Amino acid sequence: MLYLCNFIIIILFFFSFIISSCFSAYKKTFEITAQKIEVFHKPEIVIAKGDVVINSKEFLIWAQTAKYEVETEYLILENFKIFDFQKNATTEGNKGFLDLRNEEIWADRAFIFLKKEQIRIKAIDFHKNALNEYFAKKALITTCELDCENEKDFPPWSLEVDNFLLTPEGISSGEATKFKIKNVPIGYFPKAAYIPKVNLPITIPRKTGFLTPKFFQGSRLGFGIQIPLFWAFTDQIDFTISPFYLTKRGMLMDIENQFKFEKEFQGLIKIRYLKDIAKEGYAIEEKPEKNKWWVVGKIDYGMKPNLDAHLDFDVVSERGFLEEFDVGEGGYSNTRAQILGRFNRDIEDKAQEYRTSKFWIQYYRNSLYTRLENTYLNYHGAIDSDTILQPLFNFNFNFLPTSILNILFPEASLKYLYTYRKEGYYGDKIDTKVGITYPFKIGMFFNSASFNYNFSFYNLREKESFKESSINRNYYEFLINSYVLLYKYYDFLTIFDKNLRFLHTLKPYATYFYRSKPSETNIPQFDYEDLISNKTHTLEYGLWQYFSFPSRKNFLIIRAYQQYDFVKGERSATATKPEEKPFSDIFLQVLLNYSPFIYARYDTAYNFYGLGLKKHSLSLSLRDVYLDYIDLIYQEDSAWNTKQLTLDLKSKILNHFLAEFYISRNLIRDETTEMKLIGTYLQDCYTLSLGFSVTPKDTKFYFHFQLKGLGGYGIEK
Repeated sequence: MLYLCNFIIIILFFFSFIISSCFSAYKKTFEITAQKIEVFHKPEIVIAKGDVVINSKEFLIWAQTAKYEVETEYLILENFKIFDFQKNATTEGNKGFLDLRNEEIWADRAFIFLKKEQIRIKAIDFHKNALNEYFAKKALITTCELDCENEKDFPPWSLEVDNFLLTPEGISSGEATKFKIKNVPIGYFPKAAYIPKVNLPITIPRKTGFLTPKFFQGSRLGFGIQIPLFWAFTDQIDFTISPFYLTKRGMLMDIENQFKFEKEFQGLIKIRYLKDIAKEGYAIEEKPEKNKWWVVGKIDYGMKPNLDAHLDFDVVSERGFLEEFDVGEGGYSNTRAQILGRFNRDIEDKAQEYRTSKFWIQYYRNSLYTRLENTYLNYHGAIDSDTILQPLFNFNFNFLPTSILNILFPEASLKYLYTYRKEGYYGDKIDTKVGITYPFKIGMFFNSASFNYNFSFYNLREKESFKESSINRNYYEFLINSYVLLYKYYDFLTIFDKNLRFLHTLKPYATYFYRSKPSETNIPQFDYEDLISNKTHTLEYGLWQYFSFPSRKNFLIIRAYQQYDFVKGERSATATKPEEKPFSDIFLQVLLNYSPFIYARYDTAYNFYGLGLKKHSLSLSLRDVYLDYIDLIYQEDSAWNTKQLTLDLKSKILNHFLAEFYISRNLIRDETTEMKLIGTYLQDCYTLSLGFSVTPKDTKFYFHFQLKGLGGYGIEK
């Protein structure tokens, strides 16, 4: 509830800013039209009556009556409306007084509608003085539909504040603040203004206070309540401290720090800690307390337009901590969405065996790109973490392809890598790569040829099974691409008495690739390129098909392709395993995109050496077809022994209810991975949701309400 009180300051700031910006423009040239205009001299007064319109490029005023005193620059309006084209806002009232010299404004009653934010404000006795102080004796604020003429019409929810004062310095005060449902007050805060965390940067000073509490109920965690405390340390730095008490697991502490000193320097740091008191087995058998924690965050610093630095850190005490405690302010789902929205960078899935932390600086100019990077892997898998190779230092210098005489595209790169681990070999690696590309056309065939030369140097600090501490390796690569485009229009297809003319495009292609056998095969494996140990000699051939309507380009795409491996072909006579045969699987991809109604993708692979169809993958999304929302994902892969089905359904009922059903099943184990059922009541300015989710290990209940423009609270799995 305290979260809602802060909204008053932000809304009335918008209110005052819009009024000020409207009337500060009135000193400029404007036109006046009306049914009747009278001009008086000594003093000079202009009186306009009947559909008065005062118009300029920035604003438009409509009033029933307007009186303008030329000498004093006073403008008096009756039954007026103001349309601000720059702010996309509308203001209306009964009587208004404007002093255009010092931009002083008074109105007995005003109604303001901010179109972009969908915020409506009804204010009584509004006054802006010459000191740029804004005062409203009473203001009603909401995002619901509001009848400004009918005083007995109350929106589903609103904020009401008395005697509100906002100074140019942002210092505010108020006699009382009420949160109302219809005309019934359910929250009252006398002389208080609590400022919650909001998106940075902040223009209005923020204050310390409690945020809306969160509640939780789960079979493994018990009942939980979390009351976040927001601490506005400075205008650029804030903290949110959120103790979360769980009846079955103890006190879970969430601490969040946000800062933004300027647009190019910002960060988010989150810490989660729990001393787990979970009981195991019978009630009298207690499990020893165990410390569990998670530290995650990101920092960006743009030093120059082409020079920036970034820090990502993500470490956890154990992998299961993120899956089991995905609740509250610091839960994995909430944190991931917050980081994605703020930095547009993701973090590893909560079930991943390792968490990645890294720091990098990058510089780019024209065709030059340089990157310096340090990476640490926080591993929680089955093998010994001391054997995990850590790429502690990585330096990349790249000269990206550039056209020379529209023919050659030279490319060069240099990479230095230093790796370390406690057990096993480690050391340095230097990679160099030089390459060129030559595009050419023969008749109707589009072609390109590329050549790359790779040289690597390894310096081992711990040799283990390697004979030498210094190892050199080199190999070269050669690639030829060729394709042709064939078009044909079809206009004989008729559906529902409509002629459907479409374009069919064929793109047969072939790719020849040759990589020489590296000069040294017994080498340390520092990165993926070190896994290359044999000669590669392949030919890939396939066919792209594109189908396009005049209004729908490439609504259907079909690709079929296969590879022939010449290396495997030399030993195919003795090879017995299907995967050692020269011909690869035949791959088929079908993509249908008829947005916004249908999106589908199907992938399959067929092996004709006896394995048959090896996998199927279907992703289907329907919008406003049978139901409002249908998502179906089916995955089957015999090589990985997986068979999974996921179904997500959403549909509106009677325009005010939204039902959602989600289920994910592992068909190999015949087990439901997760099932979720949620019902939501939809109103124009708020939503209310109830539901539950079930997994093999836990059952969680769902409650959430959202006020349009203000956010909301609740528990969301």
